[in-house]
Amino acid sequence: MGAQDKIALILVDIQNDFLERGSLAVADSNSILQRVNSLIRQVKTKNGLVIATKDWHPQNHVSFASNNADKQVFETKEIEYDGIKGLQVMWPDHCVQNTYGSELSKEINEKDIDFIVKKGMNYRVDSYSAFADNNYSEITSLAKILYQNHVDIVIIAGLAADFCVKFTCLDAIKFGFKTILIKECTKPVYEELFEPTLSELKAKGVSVLHFSETFVEHISDD
Repeated sequence: MGAQDKIALILVDIQNDFLERGSLAVADSNSILQRVNSLIRQVKTKNGLVIATKDWHPQNHVSFASNNADKQVFETKEIEYDGIKGLQVMWPDHCVQNTYGSELSKEINEKDIDFIVKKGMNYRVDSYSAFADNNYSEITSLAKILYQNHVDIVIIAGLAADFCVKFTCLDAIKFGFKTILIKECTKPVYEELFEPTLSELKAKGVSVLHFSETFVEHISDD
């Protein structure tokens, strides 16, 4: 990271429904919150941006098992949107717009967040990445925010490692950003997919680094 590089911290879906006791709880997810807050403080000292993303689903979303009578939670189903077919995981209802489950964790101080990017609002297609839906039919505001603020490096943390974090990292690379994932600031839905996910991200150019209380200082010195 050079002296003029601008950084942004992207907090992926740190929402009540993905935290412990949520409807789609990620195991041990609350353990990332203290480290995430440290990252926020560190990024702010470098005049970086903090951007939080939210799953923001309508109640009739195609990914909800409750809307697919022939499927159970965590089964898959082929769906088609905009002429593109793909396998969709059937999730429990989660992050329904304007519900408690869709709110960001109160452990994260919203006053420190510069932008909130909502995704998954189209009921016919899922949106894992914070940059675009799964078919790239619609692009969110995230890339525009990063470009307009002259961001060079994105640091990514949040939930869940093997879905929304993974695809946000991959798209950050595609959109031209140096991309860093903090290993201790994310947790997977499926524990057995965690290390393979990290290996895939590294192969695609994502830097998977360890958390420290002086993490941003270290990348500033590179």
